[in-house]
Amino acid sequence: MTLERRVLIMIWIASIIAVVLFIPKHKRREAIVVLLTCQAITWLNGILHVEFGLLAFPVREFPRATKLLFTSEYMMYPLMCAFYFIYEPHSRKLLRLPYLVAWISGLTMVDVMIERYTNLIEYVNYFWYWTWIDFFLIFLLTNVYCKWYFKPGVFKIDRSTAR
Repeated sequence: MTLERRVLIMIWIASIIAVVLFIPKHKRREAIVVLLTCQAITWLNGILHVEFGLLAFPVREFPRATKLLFTSEYMMYPLMCAFYFIYEPHSRKLLRLPYLVAWISGLTMVDVMIERYTNLIEYVNYFWYWTWIDFFLIFLLTNVYCKWYFKPGVFKIDRSTAR
């Protein structure tokens, strides 16, 4: 088994354990919505990066189906976004930006290490700071959408007309 396959398996195992251990039951609904929202954004973003020749994924899980790395674009990044969202300090507005910067910087370091030491990601016409900006915008878009989605009264049902 190659190093790349081992890394992918470790990401999936760590992700499953993290979901079970670190997402409280009362926050799972929020985490699922954040995960799905971020999946949609990262999938589209990844496709654009690959089609424009910025990134390449030499080792992929489904090489005939997609040019993207399924694990990173569909599981790892969205799950990290879900953790970011459910643990964001809502009461302290001054901590939100440093909290976001810390998450983005850590995720960028992981991405750069994967790019440097494995064949899973290849920066073709891309640099680490684009990854940082990319994650910042993805997390920000996901956060804005999910805050709107979970805002009280957004999807209010009129109980008098409902049967």
